[in-house]
Amino acid sequence: MHGNPNRATNPRRKPLAPLPEQLDGPLRDFVSGLRHMHGELGLSLKDLEARLPASRSSLSRYLRGQSLPDERLLVQWCKLSFTGEDRLPELVRLLHLANEAAPTSATEHPENPDGGETAGSAPERPPTSTARLKPVLVGVATAVVLAVAGVVTWGLIDDNNASGHGVSRETPAAKGTERITVHNVDKGCRPKRTRECSMGLAIDPYLAYRPSNIGGHVWHGDQLTAECRIANGVTVTDEAGGHSSIWFQVRQHGKKLWMPGIRIEPNQLQYSTLDNCE
Repeated sequence: MHGNPNRATNPRRKPLAPLPEQLDGPLRDFVSGLRHMHGELGLSLKDLEARLPASRSSLSRYLRGQSLPDERLLVQWCKLSFTGEDRLPELVRLLHLANEAAPTSATEHPENPDGGETAGSAPERPPTSTARLKPVLVGVATAVVLAVAGVVTWGLIDDNNASGHGVSRETPAAKGTERITVHNVDKGCRPKRTRECSMGLAIDPYLAYRPSNIGGHVWHGDQLTAECRIANGVTVTDEAGGHSSIWFQVRQHGKKLWMPGIRIEPNQLQYSTLDNCE
C-alpha cells in the first residue's frame, strides 16, 4: 500500500525546515512541488532510503533545494504516493526548468561507491597537460531523462560499419580494443527501442550525467567498440542500486563518447583488460 495513512502521528517523521528565502525561481517551484508530493507519503528519509536508490543525505538535499534528482529517481519517488503519478508530468516539467536555471551549487554531487556522500564538488580530474574548458551546468543518467532530448536513434552506427544500418554484432574488436554490450537492468525495457528505454553516451565522463552532457544514445543489446577506460569518472547508479565510476571510451558517428560501466554486461565490466585512457 502506498503512503502512510497515519503520517500525522508518525513519530519517525521530522518536519521539513522552511525553504530559504534566497531559493527562488524554477528551483523553488520544483522543490515546493516535490515537498508537496513528499508530504503525502508520511515516510521518513530512512523509510525512503529503503525504497529508493538514493541515500538519506541525497534525499534531504533534494528536499532542501541543494541538489536536483535525476528524472528516473523522480519517477520512482512519485510512484510511492497515492497521487504522485498524477503530479509527475508537472514535476518533470519543473525539474527541466530547474536544471536549466539552477546554480552549480544545486547540481547533484555523485555518491561514493561506499555509500557516503561527496561533500565538495565533482571528482577531481587526473592531471593533464591540456587545459580543460570551464565546466558548464549539465544534465543524469537515465532512461527517462534521455526522453527530454526528444531524439530517437533507431540504429547505432559503429566506425566498423560504414553502411549506416546499425552495429555489426559480428565485427571483431581491433587489437587493443574490446567489444562491450549495452545492458539494461530494467527487464521491461530490454526488448524496446523507445526514447524512454534508451541510455546515453556522455560527452565528458567527469561532468554530471545529464541531458546537456549526452552526445548519443544506445539500447540494450547494442554492441560498441571500447578503446580504453577510466576508473575515476562521475559515479552512475542504475535502477537496481548498482553503481560504478568506471567509463569506457567508444565512438559513435565518428564522435568520441563515453559509456558508463554500470550500463554494460556485468562480466565485461568485471573482467575488462582495457588500458587506462591517457
